[in-house]
Amino acid sequence: MGVHFDDSANTTWEASGPSFSGDSEGQHNGTESIQLQNLSNVDVESMSNDVGSEHSTSKWLLLKRKTPIRKLIERIWNGPIEPSDEPPSFPKRWKWLKWIDEFPETKFKCKIPNKFVRILLLIAYSCFWMRIIYFFIYPYLIKPPYFYPNDGSEKIPILSLSCNSYLNWEGTNNECGLNAKNCGPFDNKEYLIRCPALCDRGGWTYSAIAVGKRRVKYTGYEIGGGALFSEEDPMSVSYPYRIDSFPCAAGVHAGVISPFYGGCARVSMQGAQNSFPSRKGMYNTGFSVAFNSFFPGSYSFKDIQDGILSGCYDPRAVIVALNILFGLPVFYLYDSIYGYWINTIVGYWTLVLSLDPPLLTDAHDPASVYELFSVGFQRLLPLCFVLYVVWKSAVKRTLEAGSPIAKVILWYPTFWLGISNNVTFDRLPVDRLTAKDLKEQAGALTAVGSIAATILTCAIVQAYSLWKSGRFKKYLKIYICFISGLVALGSLPGLNLRIHHYILGSILVPGCATRGSSAYLFQGILVGLILSGVARWDFASIVETDLALLRGEAGASMKPPILDFNNNENHSLSWHLNTTDSVIDQVENIDGFSLLLNDVEVYVGENDTVNIDNLRMKNPGLARMMDEALDASGGTIDLYLRVARASIRTPTNRGDYTNAGVLQWPDGTWQMPEPGVS
Repeated sequence: MGVHFDDSANTTWEASGPSFSGDSEGQHNGTESIQLQNLSNVDVESMSNDVGSEHSTSKWLLLKRKTPIRKLIERIWNGPIEPSDEPPSFPKRWKWLKWIDEFPETKFKCKIPNKFVRILLLIAYSCFWMRIIYFFIYPYLIKPPYFYPNDGSEKIPILSLSCNSYLNWEGTNNECGLNAKNCGPFDNKEYLIRCPALCDRGGWTYSAIAVGKRRVKYTGYEIGGGALFSEEDPMSVSYPYRIDSFPCAAGVHAGVISPFYGGCARVSMQGAQNSFPSRKGMYNTGFSVAFNSFFPGSYSFKDIQDGILSGCYDPRAVIVALNILFGLPVFYLYDSIYGYWINTIVGYWTLVLSLDPPLLTDAHDPASVYELFSVGFQRLLPLCFVLYVVWKSAVKRTLEAGSPIAKVILWYPTFWLGISNNVTFDRLPVDRLTAKDLKEQAGALTAVGSIAATILTCAIVQAYSLWKSGRFKKYLKIYICFISGLVALGSLPGLNLRIHHYILGSILVPGCATRGSSAYLFQGILVGLILSGVARWDFASIVETDLALLRGEAGASMKPPILDFNNNENHSLSWHLNTTDSVIDQVENIDGFSLLLNDVEVYVGENDTVNIDNLRMKNPGLARMMDEALDASGGTIDLYLRVARASIRTPTNRGDYTNAGVLQWPDGTWQMPEPGVS
């Protein structure tokens, strides 16, 4: 089918758009109507040969009429006319830098051309590497720690604790049983403990714990204490801490444990104390939590001078530094696939065994060490599949035939930055992206805004790199699918969307499949975050229930009764249920109530009224502590009271407690509990 032009005839050309007409020569010149005479300079025959149809000619004419905005959109959508995705390069005048960049190919492989020999060298180097790491990790992870007294008496085993472990204390609220009988001894007992590094932040509590009237969250859980420099008792190095304080966090606060390499400490049980004032801690740990009333147990730290300690210091900083140094030559000299797999596996085991272990191990119990290795291998196999997909989808394109210097300067450092997440990004004041958590943590909104701005900037930079490579359209479709999936998961009833570290890295790393400098930067940190998240928390679910988000915090059990105090009835506490609650819950075996006084359970029974004078008569220990606190204060003391529904027959079956009501004893001034549970 051809197109014929007649200069003397009026011809109309209709296309899938506006019509073009040549009614008279010169008419509508430069407008939407195009005179066919003006096309005489166009080689129509040539156009027909190139395009092959009238439709193509129409398309050519329509392109002439596109608006600038439409042209811009199509340019963005289709990418540049000549796509470009080249690795980083260096100017020719920088000969020394170019020589370093070409060294693995021009020198290393030329000097050792036999691939088999290079592999043997790599195996020998890796074995030497592993031997050095084993030399540092064995004394801490596998060899039991002991204290050897100078008098030659029998060696004393040292107890290993994590940063948020209790010592002689079971947990919050009623976990220690009635009158805390399950958590002794409270005095005349000493322990030697070993604490890991990073307990300045590892000793924080991320679930609210009631301490008197205060809810402690997003801070170190050490109550009272503080460093003590006393000439009267040079062996004492701290004031008393409340016995439910985390000992390792308290040790850092008192200055006897280093946050950089951990250490051992001597803990001495000090019995009941009348109060626990807040004091400023060492190593920028801030002020401890204050508690202005009595508590049945406490401990302080004593100096260790009469013996030798073994296996006390955490080598994680040395191990991380050595692995970075040993991994660098492999990543620089060898093909990228060797450097990628060796360093990712090494980074993973660095996290599991040293930097951020998922389990607490005690070298005196070899089974706990075996369990740590078991957990490590359990997570490694599915992780290898994820790493393979990451390699094929993004990392291979960037690293293979790329710049060795860019690998070493950009990819490798950010890779270890992501692996060290627990000492880098986890120190930002952001726990979880929920309205409640952001409100409770100081500085969270500012940090989230900064993080969001950084991610947006990086996304724009990488989107431009994808556009230059001509693949923006493809990846935009992929990420539209990702976002749609996340929105769908977030809308599931009864579940909450959680973007864990490994999920964030897995989602973002495909978009970094380019060869430019930005891809080196972003890929390294994202792969490191994948390793950090899986090694510490496994493949945690992308959607979690409300109960899981509480992390053991109050809010998921039965609502507590309403607590009140009547001073006219001989110091009587009373409580009653809401009209919607039942006094007896047959399913949960709830047939009574539990009363806490100063965070210790002092009553379990069916009564809905308790007289404090009767409690003192039945509990001489409580009466003694109250009297001693009164003598020390010289006036009145505060009693913090909380109540919950409970099972009389099952000591562990309790509902949520009220917040603390404050009773000034013996005056009888009463302050009602604030709304909420604890």
